[in-house]
Amino acid sequence: MPRWFKPSEFVCRCGKCGLGIERMDPDLLARLDRMRDLVGGPLALTSAIRCAAHNAAVGGSPTSSHLVGHAVDIAVPGVAQRYNLLSAALSQGFQRIGIGKDFIHLDNDPAKPRGVVWLY
Repeated sequence: MPRWFKPSEFVCRCGKCGLGIERMDPDLLARLDRMRDLVGGPLALTSAIRCAAHNAAVGGSPTSSHLVGHAVDIAVPGVAQRYNLLSAALSQGFQRIGIGKDFIHLDNDPAKPRGVVWLY
């Protein structure tokens, strides 16, 4: 169980399927806790585990790492926070990073290529 996050932060946002923190990868949770230590403040998760229906509803890829508990999206309110989050994510070994206008996607899916960064 992560130190800095509540189980409710990892629940699928569909509100129906019941998927939650128990489906999240323990390594991902540990990395997030260490990132929180480095950043020195809260990390606002906007998406974690997703059921297939919710993933489709939000336009997620059919092979999204959110479906298997290997991904989170974190809200980024500004450019300084984006830099701090990216720095912390890289220091914790995240090698799959997606950058959106107001969020950063982090995943550690072992079934996907490493050393990649993409834009939304």
